Amino acid sequence: MKGYVHLEPTTPSSQSREEYLASQETIEAMDDDQNQSTESDCQSTPANQSTESDCESNPNARIFIDGSSIEALAMLQPERRAIVTRLLQVKSSPDYNLSYASNSAYAVQHESLKRLGPSRWLNDELINGFNIHYLGPKLDERSHIFSSHFMSKLLSTGDHGTNPPNYKYANVETWSNRIEGGLFNQHNIFVPINHQNIHWLTLRINFLEKRISLWDSQGVKHTNVLYTHTALRYLGDEHENAFPEGDTKKWLESWRIEDLSDKCPQQENDFDCGIFHLLNLCLLVNEGGISLESYSQASINTKEVRKIVAYLLWAASSNCPVVKTRYE
Repeated sequence: MKGYVHLEPTTPSSQSREEYLASQETIEAMDDDQNQSTESDCQSTPANQSTESDCESNPNARIFIDGSSIEALAMLQPERRAIVTRLLQVKSSPDYNLSYASNSAYAVQHESLKRLGPSRWLNDELINGFNIHYLGPKLDERSHIFSSHFMSKLLSTGDHGTNPPNYKYANVETWSNRIEGGLFNQHNIFVPINHQNIHWLTLRINFLEKRISLWDSQGVKHTNVLYTHTALRYLGDEHENAFPEGDTKKWLESWRIEDLSDKCPQQENDFDCGIFHLLNLCLLVNEGGISLESYSQASINTKEVRKIVAYLLWAASSNCPVVKTRYE
């Protein structure tokens, strides 16, 4: 169904998954000092929740998992819902950390997983965990997802993205060297952006169309220009390194920059930007584009998308911890 978000809980072959995760671990091995982002100070009271009838009145608000709507997953497969509900409600414990055999650098701590409960901001650990362990293996062979630390490193904004931006190509100069096939043989590069540790944005570098696009679930903002122009500057530095005899200035002039934030679903609170980013990236990976009708805040609320994301992270892990009740 074109234009809907498809979150498929199927597990890719171990070979493809391990190859992708191994490449990610190699690319970002220099980031041993990575720290988790702290929870945003920019929290507010949730906007009035849309009712299920409001959501269902718009068929384009539906979100599908593996061919079935999210509400069907919750209703028809209660065991999945129970697993996630217990993990999100139980007190934080390392016993429920999610580990991933091929890339321990992107494990998801239980404390972070619990951020997928109601009204909480998603941190880097959750964003990178989902993008790398769930979406990464679904990429075609000529696409790549950078971690959220890429833009933070490139702009030297620090572990929490709160330092004044200062472009330093040297900080990420080796990242592209470890992309299988090389940067300039890719069709798409996807970049999650943690803006000042309070907001998530989605950026795509499309080499086929020579286009840099950005999606912000809070709409078009002047601050978004920083990231699109930084991405273009990065491409220029990469081009000079790869093609020292080429005309980098002329090559850059053939690129187009666009902020498509007014053409993507809009959030109605201050904490769901991470969920919007994940859904937007799912659409870009699976469908190639995003529209205002792809999904809605109402569909996220009524279909418990946060629990779906938690389940997919859990299902992709190598340990799949389960919270037992006192009756088990």
